[in-house]
Amino acid sequence: MDFVKGQLVRSKAGRDKTRTFAVLDVEGGMLILADGTHRSVDRPKRKKIRHVAPTATVLGNELLKSDQPLSDAIKAYDAEHPF
Repeated sequence: MDFVKGQLVRSKAGRDKTRTFAVLDVEGGMLILADGTHRSVDRPKRKKIRHVAPTATVLGNELLKSDQPLSDAIKAYDAEHPF
């Protein structure tokens, strides 16, 4: 599966298991992720592609620019799609 900027993914492994993140960038086999709460846009997390589950939801670029809109969008997604 190809990941795109703004796509929401859920972590399958690690201490952040089941947490939802937004893809900020794709670098080879790694994704650059942020959630606006624990991982800010300024300090994104690097995670291997095999450790995340993709979703069909893709956020717009305007939501990826700062933490608060990103966090609000992820909370709304989690409320509609509980894990």
